[in-house]
Amino acid sequence: MRNTGDVTTDVMCSYCLRSRAETGRLVSSPLAAICRDCAESAVTLFASANRDDDVDGPVTPWQRLDDDALLAQLPHVAAAGTLVETHLRTWVVAARERGISWARIGEALGMTRQSAWERFTKPE
Repeated sequence: MRNTGDVTTDVMCSYCLRSRAETGRLVSSPLAAICRDCAESAVTLFASANRDDDVDGPVTPWQRLDDDALLAQLPHVAAAGTLVETHLRTWVVAARERGISWARIGEALGMTRQSAWERFTKPE
């Protein structure tokens, strides 16, 4: 299996979808990355939010966009999906480097050993 390399160079903020080159340092977890601007906005929101304000759940990003802005975001969302797949491949490489079996990897991902092997040994 081919190592996918350092994915941090291509990471974008999971919230505003701006690239790391545009935002600067990102704080990342296995599932998401957040830029300083979005983190500061979140802290402000949490500090000022009333529990009753969130009755209907969070506002989705597309609710605040007009049609042209929504369409302009689609390539960024598609790129985020590609980055997630690259990030997953990196984690699978790490698991294999530790000697974890394809059966265990497949089980963790809800697929068979064979499906995991086929998915992650194919070149991107």
